[in-house]
Amino acid sequence: MPYYNLDEVRSAAKAERIRYRGRRVFLDAANLGYQLTDVVSCLSALTVEEFQKTHFREDGSIDDAYLTRYPRPDGDGELDELYVKFSLVGDVLMISLGSFHLRRF
Repeated sequence: MPYYNLDEVRSAAKAERIRYRGRRVFLDAANLGYQLTDVVSCLSALTVEEFQKTHFREDGSIDDAYLTRYPRPDGDGELDELYVKFSLVGDVLMISLGSFHLRRF
């Protein structure tokens, strides 16, 4: 069961309240061709069935991780298998995006 409420995640995503937790996350998404609108759509489409694991970190922060399939931004009809990890932070529920990359086997 996810730690974060997906309705709140969708709401924050649709309002574009997304912060990349480091340059690596931004570059991973950009290298896949994902613009902010694509990241918003992907996060907004997450389902409970795609939930993988909640990560409880030593610093007290908590991330939910999802494995999802999302249409590639290039429009070729293929799906990317993505690993997405995030937390919700702050009073206005900002998404702190910790991972956004192709699933690694």
